[in-house]
Formats: sequence, C-alpha cells, structure tokens
Amino acid sequence: MNATAELAIGQVAEASGVSVSVVRYYDEFGLITPVRRVGGKRRFGPDAVSRVTFVRRAQAVGFSLADIKTLLDDQRGRWPELVDQHLLDLRQRRDDLNMMISTLEQLRRCACEEVARCEHMVSADEPIAHPSKQALGSLTRQDRP
Repeated sequence: MNATAELAIGQVAEASGVSVSVVRYYDEFGLITPVRRVGGKRRFGPDAVSRVTFVRRAQAVGFSLADIKTLLDDQRGRWPELVDQHLLDLRQRRDDLNMMISTLEQLRRCACEEVARCEHMVSADEPIAHPSKQALGSLTRQDRP
C-alpha cells in the first residue's frame, strides 16, 4: 500500500466520527489493525474507516465488542447464526423489560401509603418478575469506550 492511501489515526477518527482514543481502543481490542507504524505512529488502510463505522453500528444494536470481533473475523459465513442468537436475546430482553415496566406501572397506580406494604409487591398470589441477565446487563454495558 502506498503512503498516500494510508491514514493517520486522527484521520480515521475524524472520518468515522469517533475520538482518537476510541480508534486506539479498537486497535488494542483487535477490531482494526494498522497496516504499519511510521515513527511509532499507527498508519491505517482506508478500510479502517468502514470497520470503525461497522463497529459503532453493531454496538448501537447491542453487540458486545467480543461479538463484533467474531463478526469481523468471520470467514466461514457463520455470522447469520450470531445475528439470529442476538435477535433471540434482544426479544427476550424486550419481553423482560416489558414485564418490569408493567409491574412498575401497576405499582405506580397503587394508592398504598407505603410501597413496602403494597399488595402488588408482597402478595404471594402476584407472580414475581425474574428478568433475564441480558435484560439487566443491557442497563450497564461495560464494553463501550
């Protein structure tokens, strides 16, 4: 690759709408790879911009960085399986969140003086919502820079 087709880290960051630290993080995580280093500075190929954009879009739909790396590294056409599993997980998370919302809306309509004594929350007849780990995990995603 000739030097004119190479991009400095700042150029990749600007073209993909992220900070330089995000580009560094993606490099360290193995999501993008510089084609070479010049004077200790990373130089990327033009495909780095589309890879960073892909990573950001995949994060926006809830993929973890580990799953995104699997998607990017897939050479056997297995990505549909990962997408299908993610769809199942998202649907389960949606159902869990809808159940939690419904319970809280019911609680909010309650006229009890003390929430700890509310029949909706203490009655053995009321089903107890047990959200999936994915539903709770979506509230505190740790792998985003």
